[in-house]
Amino acid sequence: MKDMYDNLSQKIEDVTRNPISFQFEGEFAVFLNTEKRNHPSIVKVILENKDGLSDTLPHLIYVSREKRPKYEHNYKAGAMNVLTRVSGLMTNAPFMLNVDCDMVVNNPKIVQHALCILMDSKNGKDVAFVQCFQQFYDGIKDDPFGNQWVAGFEYIIRGMGGLQGPFYGGTNTFHRRKAIYGLYPDELQYGRKGKLAEKILIQQFGSSNEFVKSATHAMEGSDYSTNGISPSNFIEEAIRISDCGYEYGTDWGKK
Repeated sequence: MKDMYDNLSQKIEDVTRNPISFQFEGEFAVFLNTEKRNHPSIVKVILENKDGLSDTLPHLIYVSREKRPKYEHNYKAGAMNVLTRVSGLMTNAPFMLNVDCDMVVNNPKIVQHALCILMDSKNGKDVAFVQCFQQFYDGIKDDPFGNQWVAGFEYIIRGMGGLQGPFYGGTNTFHRRKAIYGLYPDELQYGRKGKLAEKILIQQFGSSNEFVKSATHAMEGSDYSTNGISPSNFIEEAIRISDCGYEYGTDWGKK
């Protein structure tokens, strides 16, 4: 592993010393002239695990939600909503993980530990999410400004363990998908059929039939997934549900 890391580091250093001019053509044309807060939705399949093997890298999808000057993007909350919808459409996995780009979990077995908690046959049904709270390093000794949340991490958050647990801190968290959709961890929702039910689901999740279908299966606890279906098949719909106006008139951002 160390040799692989050193080799990768060397390649990165070599590239930075000899930058390569890049042509924004073909599928990369969408990146041309994009602005930080004024660009369309961009969804690209970088890596596809076509054989569905468990010992290789899973699908790797690049998602950049649409942003426009006259639309509120709602920061982390807006990003989490898009992550939820696109992942639900492309894989519909029962669990989701979000980690900020400047965060690291100092535990190589964190995925195993989190899933053991979420899937525990006795107590897992009570768990909506598993998170690693942010900790700071290289901070000033004794935290004179009180901005390292020492009291919060060491006392307040631990003390909330018997009160349904602490709040979601915004990053480094494994989520149970149906909890994000508004259900209790052990709750299932069946029987939504007919025009009235369809209207309610559209009010909740938006006008994407494909996404509503995946959300319905997630809430029913059924085994529906997109295994065997290329994520590239969902690109067009993924772009649509990443639209900055998709949430208007729905429960996204309200419940």
